[in-house]
Amino acid sequence: MANIYMGRESCYAVKEGLYVKPGLMDLGRAAAHLYLHLRDLKLGYTYNHECVRIRMSRRLFEARCKYLVKLCREQIEDEYECSQVEQLVNSVLENLRLPPWAEDLARQNLVKVTRLL
Repeated sequence: MANIYMGRESCYAVKEGLYVKPGLMDLGRAAAHLYLHLRDLKLGYTYNHECVRIRMSRRLFEARCKYLVKLCREQIEDEYECSQVEQLVNSVLENLRLPPWAEDLARQNLVKVTRLL
């Protein structure tokens, strides 16, 4: 089962040439995930854990966004950081866009795959 968004071996890296920097789910990585979730919602598709292209419904979008808060709380022991993640998720779910400050944070945590050949 592949990671969908995070790391060089993720579905997103292989299929889209872009991925979230590996690490614990902090505010920066959450912003990067949310950026990709919004992209998926706009395009109408995403990937499952087998890297098969599937429809990105509003329901799946919301579930993936909310899951970031759960991951944060499981992975780091910083309630303030996770409450910031939760506030960002709620903002994205309400407005269907990242706030400008979060766009900058997302860019810092996204990696474009470069190919030599």
